[in-house]
Amino acid sequence: MRAGLERERAHRFAGFSRRRRLVIGSLIALAGVGVAVPAVATSILTRTGEFGDPSTSTEVDDTEWISLGADDAPQVVVDAYPDYLTLPATVPKEAAIAGVGAIFTRLDVESGGQGLAQEGLMTQTYESFAICAWTDDWLKAHKADDADRQKRAAEWLGDTDNFRTLVANDGGGVTDRLMEVAAGARDGDVDLMETSYTEQVCDQILGGGKR
Repeated sequence: MRAGLERERAHRFAGFSRRRRLVIGSLIALAGVGVAVPAVATSILTRTGEFGDPSTSTEVDDTEWISLGADDAPQVVVDAYPDYLTLPATVPKEAAIAGVGAIFTRLDVESGGQGLAQEGLMTQTYESFAICAWTDDWLKAHKADDADRQKRAAEWLGDTDNFRTLVANDGGGVTDRLMEVAAGARDGDVDLMETSYTEQVCDQILGGGKR
């Protein structure tokens, strides 16, 4: 399964051939979905006016490309937080915004201040943050022998409406893996939950993409 997800990441984020864009290759695994750093922008405007076209490329979706080096780019990241997203009681929304913002800030730094990312990718990153947060909450609840807390986490992980953007852009295998993990959470499979936490690079995601 993991090999299949790696192939899926490679297929969806292997490169971008659009005019005036050079891929510079930084990649973070996000619940079976990669965060790629498309690079050199030719405009300092936050909103580039260019939109993805998944039917003809490996772009995330049809949302707009955002120039991460623009002064107001952080606000676009904040605005990308989906209204439907819920987090464990111990994780405030501000922590998700700070964590996801740090990821895109780091990606922009690595691109020399000229990085681009689609708005849809930002929303997917929030969903991946939440998946990691609930996976982490399940593991902590297991250690604390808190069955109710484990059940809440398992129920969240088993509801695809909680990460609908990831599901909508699943090129194959991602949703199946998430449902496998959710079943493991319901069954009390600690090994699977720990493996999932590692596969999703949750330490990096919850820590703002730090290496």
